[in-house]
Amino acid sequence: MAKNTADIEEMLEYLQLDRMAEGLDRLARTPGFPSFTPIQALRELITEEYVAQKNYRTEKSLRLGKLKGCNAQMENLRTGNGRIYNDNIISQLATLEFIQDRRNLCILGESGAGKTYAAKAFGVAACNADYRVHFADFTMLLEDLCILKRRDLAKYQKKVRYFARIQVLILDDFLITHIEEERAIILFTLLKQRDELGTSTIVSSQYNPETWNRYLGVSDDYAMPDGIRRRLIDQGFVLLVEKA
Repeated sequence: MAKNTADIEEMLEYLQLDRMAEGLDRLARTPGFPSFTPIQALRELITEEYVAQKNYRTEKSLRLGKLKGCNAQMENLRTGNGRIYNDNIISQLATLEFIQDRRNLCILGESGAGKTYAAKAFGVAACNADYRVHFADFTMLLEDLCILKRRDLAKYQKKVRYFARIQVLILDDFLITHIEEERAIILFTLLKQRDELGTSTIVSSQYNPETWNRYLGVSDDYAMPDGIRRRLIDQGFVLLVEKA
């Protein structure tokens, strides 16, 4: 430790600001340190600690959001390389203001068009922006919730509330296959709670939302399928991904 900053370094280490303490020690030993203004010195110290903590929080968010190791990037969502996007909508969505505004996003396209990549890119960007994110395969999530509901209703209700509070929930391969009434009710319950809390849902789907009712096993009841579609689409964004 540099003698003239030893007490400050000790305090920083006590506060578990180790990188800042190390940075102060290095800074104090540089020839130009005496000429630094207080603001310059403070900026030098805080920047390294800020970057380190920001990276740690992002990595933690990616891990908890099931996106660890994902290399999907927003800058790749541009027309080219065999994909066609509405670049104007992409530019609007890239700000992530739709999350702040509590709006949803539906990503549509045929199989292999790149819907999952796009959904993950938004998820990674949201993690970088300190939003709480969870990426899930739609069918597997519903299956897990259905099993839990049959085994322990209280735990099921707690789990639904947990998913309802997540700021950005990504449901990949939404309604990829027909689901029976029990799962449709679970889906409606989850989306209803998310709508009430104002949390953003991102879904990727091969099918036009107008046809979703065909994949929801609720007999002749149109109200529930319409409620699901309306909660996801109304006041939200639709992004079409096409193969070139």
